[in-house]
Amino acid sequence: MNSVGLLVLLLQQNQQRSWLERTEARLTEVEQSSVVELLQEVPRGATLKQAGRPQYQYQYSRNKRSEERERELLQEPRHEEKQEVHEQEVSQEVGEETERKMKHELKHKHRHSQSYHKAEIQDDMMMMMTYSMVPLPGVDGMPGHNATDGVPGLNGPPGVDGKRGKKPPGEKGEPGDKGERGEPGPPAEKGQPSNDVIVECLIQSLINPRNVAKMETTFGTWMKDTARVNDERIWVAEHFSRVVKEYQSIASFQNVSDTVDVRKFYQGCGHTVHNGSLYYHIAGTSSIAFNFQTEKLLTLTIDNALHHSLAYLLSNSKTYFKMAADENGLWLIFASSVDESIMVAQLDQKTFSVTSYINTTYPRTKAGNAFIACGVLYVTDTKDTRVTFAFDLLKGKPVNVTFDLRPPGGVLAMLSYSPKDRHLYVWDDSSIRLFVVHF
Repeated sequence: MNSVGLLVLLLQQNQQRSWLERTEARLTEVEQSSVVELLQEVPRGATLKQAGRPQYQYQYSRNKRSEERERELLQEPRHEEKQEVHEQEVSQEVGEETERKMKHELKHKHRHSQSYHKAEIQDDMMMMMTYSMVPLPGVDGMPGHNATDGVPGLNGPPGVDGKRGKKPPGEKGEPGDKGERGEPGPPAEKGQPSNDVIVECLIQSLINPRNVAKMETTFGTWMKDTARVNDERIWVAEHFSRVVKEYQSIASFQNVSDTVDVRKFYQGCGHTVHNGSLYYHIAGTSSIAFNFQTEKLLTLTIDNALHHSLAYLLSNSKTYFKMAADENGLWLIFASSVDESIMVAQLDQKTFSVTSYINTTYPRTKAGNAFIACGVLYVTDTKDTRVTFAFDLLKGKPVNVTFDLRPPGGVLAMLSYSPKDRHLYVWDDSSIRLFVVHF
């Protein structure tokens, strides 16, 4: 702040010097002009005196011009005083200090003329007021002197809080880096296949019935291997025996080619041939066995199963155990000795063991006959005229499926489905028939 003030004083002093020099030149010019006029007026006064004109008129004229000049010079301070009042409000401490110094300096330099002294003081004040408007620290900034930038002023007081504006939405950012792969979760529980997906596995009806042959007995079973595609042999097991008859094909059905002793008496009409072995119920026990080409006898005991005292699973065919094979493997249908509901056991052929038990909760007393196709258990009514109950073994719940089977009358001893040709094998009233299964 002191450096700026000193610079301002130096500038003002230089300006005042130039003004003083010009003022002195003007005073010299005025004095010379007055002398010239005086020299001109003296002879003229003499002439006028001779002519009888009063000399004081010319003197008055000269004095009048001087007075007018002084009046002009005095009017300028008055005009400048008005400006001074306005500009002194703007000037700050530096300007006021400069004004006092300049007045003191001018009083010593112009004592010879009070009127001109006042004029010069006013001129100097104007000059001082001009330079007092140079921006100083603490004062509002103005354009600098000699094309230089002014000193910035102090910060003003904060304004009134305005209304909060809406923030424009930002630009869409770029996608971040791909995160690291997480650790694998715990293994999920193994789900059961859904029968809802395989809609074509639900039987809609039985079509194209075909009479194959007339049999001599009312009860019995006729079978074809449900697994071996190229095996066309037919096996016939009559009720309560230990011998199975073999036929080369349906065409040669009347000509018995061989008989096989299975070493144990079988009971009922629920046998099946699957993958070269005969599965049957050993009479009077809760066991099933298989024996064919190897002539080896293996047994599997089923606990809590009805197997004697005429408490049949299927009363119309006098059967305690019903074997079945479909697209999902080997099954065993039996009646529970606990609640007499129909039970289904899924078997493992290689180990000849039970892998799971399924309780359908359907009472055995309402069943005429039964078979399994595509994972679904189908049960007929007690007259064997319609399929009235179906149960999805893979999902463990009933399925709403019914369809007609045959007209009433006679004894329906056997119903078995073969996944190899999708036919239903029937022993009905001493006749063997085939039905095409329509899914």
